[in-house]
Parts: sequence; C-alpha cells; structure tokens
Amino acid sequence: MNEKGKSIWGVISDILLIIIIIIAIMITVMTFTSKNSDMGIGNILGYTPFAVQSDSMDSGEPSGFGSGDLIISKEVKDPETLEIGDVITYSTVIEGAQKGKKIRGYNTHRITDIIKAGDGSVYAFVTAGDAVGMEDTVNVLPDEVIAKQVNSGVDKETGEKLTGMKIANFGSALSFLQSRTGFMICIIIPLALFFIWQIYKLISMFMTAKAESLSEESKQRVIDEYLAQQKDGSSQDKEDK
Repeated sequence: MNEKGKSIWGVISDILLIIIIIIAIMITVMTFTSKNSDMGIGNILGYTPFAVQSDSMDSGEPSGFGSGDLIISKEVKDPETLEIGDVITYSTVIEGAQKGKKIRGYNTHRITDIIKAGDGSVYAFVTAGDAVGMEDTVNVLPDEVIAKQVNSGVDKETGEKLTGMKIANFGSALSFLQSRTGFMICIIIPLALFFIWQIYKLISMFMTAKAESLSEESKQRVIDEYLAQQKDGSSQDKEDK
C-alpha cells in the first residue's frame, strides 16, 4: 500500500473510531441516567431516543412514524405545558407475553384532548395513535408522561400536524446496539481491535527507531575505525621519514 492509500485508510479508521466512541459514550450515559430516573428511562441532556416498536403512529403522513424508526424526545418536566397535538411517550400497562399478564411498559401517541380538573390544572390527557383512528380507552395521567417528541404538535394557523424529530429505520439499529450482543459486536470488539492495532503500531515504530539507531551507530563505528586507521597510517609515515 502506497503512502496515499495509507493516509486515506488512516483518516477513515479515525472517523470510524470517533463514531464508535461517541456511540459508546451515549449508550453509557443513557445507562447511568436510567438508573437515576424514576421511570428507568435514560437521557442525554434531557433528550431521549426511542426505538418505535409498533405502527400505531404510522399514518402515512410526513408526521407519522412506524416500527423500526427512531424518534427523538425531550423530557417533560411540567405536563401543564403540553398541548393538543403534541406526541408524548408515557408509562402505561400493556399485555405481557403470557396471556392475561399485565406489565408496565411505554407507549407513544398524540394528545387529542386535555381533561382539566376543577382548579384548571391538567387532570388527564386523552391520546390516540395517528394510524388507529380512535382514541385510547385509558387516559394518561400527568405523572405518567415521560417525554414529548421534539418539534411535534399542530400548526396553530393551518391545523396541520408538524413533523417531529425522527430518523427512519434507525430504531432497530439502536435496539440492537443497546443489547448485550450488539454492544459487544459493534462497540467492544472494534475498540479492542483498534487498541491492539495501536499497540502493534507503537511496537513497530519502536523497533524501527531502534534498528535505525543501531544502523547509525554501526556507520559511526566504521567511520571512527577508518579515521583511526588513517591517523595511524599518517603517524607511521612520519616515523619512517
């Protein structure tokens, strides 16, 4: 491989390394923050990526999203600030793997109505999936709300649904990266190989430098011997005269 090829490969490997390190840091931060969260949801500076698990919001419109997509949501600290049209992720009870078994899970739907209490505060949110065509049978309480999809909502002038922050088809990749197998294959093994390669390069550089040093010492020794011989020969000539 010529010097240009080595340079290009070096740039590519550095970029890949930076990407891997950034992903590793993000997953690590989310893991630690999830342990300190009341609902077990990790975040990075208040933002959380959610891997979509169903097609209940896949309306076919630009604002929709389906299974395998990734949505970016921001932690909701004050549910009173939420409005009709916002897409929220909330804690709810869902059917478990075993029939009749209920487990606590998470869902992401759009707010279609807000029920107020007697004092004017929010009592509950009525939600619905854009693709379902009917409202959810169970309302969402304010303390069950986790996050709101960034930029989601409804345009107050046109009434059109706004397209929230999302990345198509990246949710499945995130789910795999967050699994033990995915983290090992995509993060741990590449980093380990990179560090092994760096150690190999360091040893190679050391050995090359040492060889060059020995070579220089050998050259200097030959020169010194030659000069010494020349000096001895000159002295001998003077004595003969």
